[in-house]
Amino acid sequence: MSTAHSFTRQDITFPSGDSTCAGWLYLPTGVTSPPVVVLGHGLGATREMRLDAFAERFAQAGIAAVAFTYRHFGDSGGHPRQLLSIRRQLADWDAALAYVSSRTDVDRSRVAVWGSSFGGGHAITVAARHPELRAAVAQCPFTDGLASALALGP
Repeated sequence: MSTAHSFTRQDITFPSGDSTCAGWLYLPTGVTSPPVVVLGHGLGATREMRLDAFAERFAQAGIAAVAFTYRHFGDSGGHPRQLLSIRRQLADWDAALAYVSSRTDVDRSRVAVWGSSFGGGHAITVAARHPELRAAVAQCPFTDGLASALALGP
């Protein structure tokens, strides 16, 4: 059984559209060119809503992680605030992947996406649009609003 890696966490920002996304970059200590996973939440949730717990586990396993908050929410830029735009959120995923591909301290050929809730649906869409990705994880994916509403009933 291997031991857990220590890691560092850095506050980051990257451009998306006409604004910026705020995020955290987790880098495992002592790992040269680690693979990297990009983590995003659902709907209007921010990275502070427990994405850190998952990112920390990846870093402890020797995998770099980028957890980000969509534009218009949290400490990311964008006006108006609290604007929920699926198109913009998908563009934010693309921007996060562009940010990862600009870094020289991670293995840009081993990139994965991980989304929770509606972010799980985004992860599926992003993976379909980016065949260079090595993996996609959709945790508790929310992918069909109408089907979900009908399943809940009155």
